[in-house]
Amino acid sequence: MSAPLLDVFGLAPANTVLTINEQIILVGSDGQFKAVVTLDEGPNLIEIVASDFSGVEIVQLLTVTYQP
Repeated sequence: MSAPLLDVFGLAPANTVLTINEQIILVGSDGQFKAVVTLDEGPNLIEIVASDFSGVEIVQLLTVTYQP
């Protein structure tokens, strides 16, 4: 049995540095990004950090609960 996966996607300014659970994500020139996160049974914390070249940083924490 393979681990369950969750697609995390959205929009961000093209010059944004983005990490999802410490994985660096490339933001496309159209501002779109996508990452795949592996889920464990029960609650899973997803941390999204966006920062720009001037040092402004925004953190979004999400909790996703996986129940097989």
